[in-house]
Amino acid sequence: MDKIDKYKVVAALVRSFFEAFSSGIVDCHIKTEADRFRPLSVKKAMLNHYEAVGEVFNDTLFYPLSCINYTMDEIEGELRKADMRHATMTDLVKLACRSDAVYAAMVAEYKRNFMALLGGRVPAIADHLRLYTRGEGAGSVDTDTAISLTVRTVMLAYARGIRQAGTGKASLHQATVFRLLLEAMTVLLHDRQMSLTGIDETDGLDAIFVKACRSEHNFHVLTREMDRTYGELVESEGIISQDDKAN
Repeated sequence: MDKIDKYKVVAALVRSFFEAFSSGIVDCHIKTEADRFRPLSVKKAMLNHYEAVGEVFNDTLFYPLSCINYTMDEIEGELRKADMRHATMTDLVKLACRSDAVYAAMVAEYKRNFMALLGGRVPAIADHLRLYTRGEGAGSVDTDTAISLTVRTVMLAYARGIRQAGTGKASLHQATVFRLLLEAMTVLLHDRQMSLTGIDETDGLDAIFVKACRSEHNFHVLTREMDRTYGELVESEGIISQDDKAN
C-alpha cells in the first residue's frame, strides 16, 4: 500500500483546516466571488473570528492527528490514563501528536498558517510545498487513510467556519468545497504545484480530481469520504444541504 511521510500529512491537515475554516466564514460574509480572494476582504471578514481559530482547530484536528499516530485501542488507552479533569484541548492535541517532534512540527505549521491568515490569505500551494515543516523518524501514513482524514478535516472545518460566522447559513457552497478539496489533495499528494496540462474543458471536473488524486482509486477514496462526512455534518453541524440554493 502507498504511504505518505507523516510530516507531509500533518502539514496538509493544518493548511487544509485553515483554508477551509476561513472559507466557511468568508463565504457567509462576502457574497461577491472575486472579493472572497482579496486579502483585505478576508481580513475584514475574519476580524471578529480570529480568537476562535485555536479552539476550533484543536477540536477538529484531535481526531485525525490521533488516527495517524495511534491505533484506536492505543488512543483509548492513552485517554483513560490521562487526567481528563485537568486536561485542556491543547493537552489532548499534544497527546494526539504522540511525539515532541511531530507536535513541534504541527505547532510550526499552525503558526505559519495563522500568520498568513492574519494577512488575509493562506500559504500559496507552491510556497506550502517548499516551506512546510519536515522531519525524520516519524514514519508514514497509508495513502487511503491520509486522503480520508484530509477530506474529513476540510469538510468539518468548512462547516464549522459557516457555524462560527453566525449568519444562519446552513448549506455548503459546492464550488468552495471542490476548490478546497482540490487544493488539499494537491498539497497532500504532490510535491509541486499541479499542472492541468492534458486536460481540456470537455474532460470535466472528474478528470481534474483524478489528476489531483493521482489515481482513480484515490479519487474513489475521496468521494466515499465526502459522502460519509456529509452525513456527519447533517447530524452534528446543522448542515441541511450541499447546495447554497437550499438556504
